[in-house]
Amino acid sequence: MIEYLFIYFPKTNLVKEASEIEFQVRSGKREEIPNANDDQYLVLLSTTIEIAWNQNPSKRPTFKQIDQKFISLFST
Repeated sequence: MIEYLFIYFPKTNLVKEASEIEFQVRSGKREEIPNANDDQYLVLLSTTIEIAWNQNPSKRPTFKQIDQKFISLFST
């Protein structure tokens, strides 16, 4: 993925954009997640994203925990 970005976009713009994103994240700002309504897949995805974006790393789920959530959802 990163290779794609570096090939198709000017590196100076990426660096500037990446540093702005880092600043925003460190400031506690996050993108708005669209309303998932009642779709169980979108609800799980949006809540997982919100939990994973927690400012405190110890409160974020591990990849294994996220993986298990999706496996259980898609196996039903």
